[in-house]
Amino acid sequence: LAVISYQKGKPIKSFIVRKDVKAHGTRSALEGNVHPGERVVIIDDVITTGGSTITAIERAREAGLTIDRVIALIDREEGGRENILAHADRVDAVLTRTEIMSRYRRP
Repeated sequence: LAVISYQKGKPIKSFIVRKDVKAHGTRSALEGNVHPGERVVIIDDVITTGGSTITAIERAREAGLTIDRVIALIDREEGGRENILAHADRVDAVLTRTEIMSRYRRP
């Protein structure tokens, strides 16, 4: 999303949450153009258990960011959305597994 927004000439502020903090560079779990106190959206490709999204939420909060919501491309409907809702007030998915399977089964 960040790269495409830049290519379109309308760059958005963005950041990434590292899975593992590296021993070199900034040695930070969070890299990007955001500052404490800012409201952010956590974007993930797929929600299954919610584990990686919850980690991103926790690390963003540790950096002083306020989580506005979580957006995922696909919710696999395996309990992850509910797990994330224990950490964020709003979780939206572009598509759910049910919606995808419904479209796949259509003639």
